[in-house]
Amino acid sequence: MHTWIVEIEPFTLRQGVLVQGLPGIGFVGKIAVDYVIQELKLKKVAELYSEHLLLPIGNAGLLITEDALMRLPHYDFYLYKGEERDLLFLTGDVQPVSWGQYEVAIKVLDFFAERGGVEVVAVCGTTAGEEGVKEVFFVADKEDTRKWLNELGFRPSEGGTITGACGLLPGLARLRGMKSYVLMGSTKQHRPDPEAGREVVKALNKIFGLNVDLENLDMVIEEIKRREKELEKLKEMLERRKEEERKPGYYV
Repeated sequence: MHTWIVEIEPFTLRQGVLVQGLPGIGFVGKIAVDYVIQELKLKKVAELYSEHLLLPIGNAGLLITEDALMRLPHYDFYLYKGEERDLLFLTGDVQPVSWGQYEVAIKVLDFFAERGGVEVVAVCGTTAGEEGVKEVFFVADKEDTRKWLNELGFRPSEGGTITGACGLLPGLARLRGMKSYVLMGSTKQHRPDPEAGREVVKALNKIFGLNVDLENLDMVIEEIKRREKELEKLKEMLERRKEEERKPGYYV
């Protein structure tokens, strides 16, 4: 078996929604989903393993935790029981390699549908938008979904492509007749962008009424900004020192 799922705790979903957030541009989707899981203290209900989930460097192998424990790269599924419908959050260490994307996505959708899933949302980052402006773009499966997301205040994508799991999973869900769409936080950087992730969390709050508190994420963002300012000051100081060293050490 190349791809398999280990169910930690049996569950069923009421009008279930799958929310996928994996590593990608700016780590936007992963930051958003991991933060929701952390703040709502959600319980893990399943794990997916696959020969298509390799280490970030592209090799097969183990990840080693800070406690010297081993684990294979995998997906984690966390369950949120809502008042009227349930959400299944999917996060992971890596995305599948390109030739394994379909197999992994189909396995996820089979597992999700068997437990009552009807709607798929993928969250990730996008380089669309203006520099310095954080907003959420969307791509919808059909016209009524597009109209609904537009009315909620999100920006429609103006074309292009969505690579990897963020594009493939909702695309395959659409073929199965599931409602599906993509929410993309705008970012201009490839390093982790918690500000863009924050906008996606806000979008999930608005759509699903999660009421996730953003205070802890705001603190992370402020700490990053503080460190960036300190680094910039250090760079300026070093540049001034270099300039002084280039000056002649005598007077004429």
